[in-house]
Amino acid sequence: MEQDNQVYTRLQRHLDRQAVGFPATRSGVEIKLLKHIFTPEEAGIACCLSHKYEPLETIFHRAGHLVASAGELEQRLEGIQKQGLVLQPSNTAKAAFICSCCGCCCGMLGIHQDLPKPLEFWVANFYAAVDSATCEGCGACVKRCQVAAVSVAAKKQPAVVDRNRCIGCGVCVPACPTASINLVKKPAEVRPPQTREDLHDIMMAGKKGRLAKLKLAGKLIVDSVRTGHMNLFKY
Repeated sequence: MEQDNQVYTRLQRHLDRQAVGFPATRSGVEIKLLKHIFTPEEAGIACCLSHKYEPLETIFHRAGHLVASAGELEQRLEGIQKQGLVLQPSNTAKAAFICSCCGCCCGMLGIHQDLPKPLEFWVANFYAAVDSATCEGCGACVKRCQVAAVSVAAKKQPAVVDRNRCIGCGVCVPACPTASINLVKKPAEVRPPQTREDLHDIMMAGKKGRLAKLKLAGKLIVDSVRTGHMNLFKY
């Protein structure tokens, strides 16, 4: 048990040295989050990863003492990927960080789940599409989706994607046993600003006054009633 705790502490320190950081807390909640996401073996492998894309052989050079072969390492990494964490970069072309997020812990994805029409506040260049001819309605994509964008109305009925909610992250795709769900690129591509300074300029130019904020609040209420998505009213 003590050895397991040590590997999570090593992972926390490793993550804290990355671009975004993952600081320790007095309560130790960060260790609880890591235990929720990773097994001890996966945590050890994650300690050997970096924020950069790297060939499997490069990672195996660092993590080879944890697995028997490069093939086993590939299987472990695929297993981590299949947990369905959403990759979220900073909102700039020159990304300052990339987060791996789950809907139960991430503030941004949590807000997304509460909004009646979240795609009015997010930009996504892709969306998930279901092939109803091959979909068996197993619900694997529903369980995988971190933003509640996929539903199955009845057992064995094809899954349905809510285009108002889907962020095109793709975590549902590898979960489908019949390969019935794939990402489709939207006709008009939206490119993020180049730098954080450019992003801040855009935010300042679009900053809303009091009246505009009141109008937005009214629209959120109307959209919540029309869509039946009433999560905002729980606050």
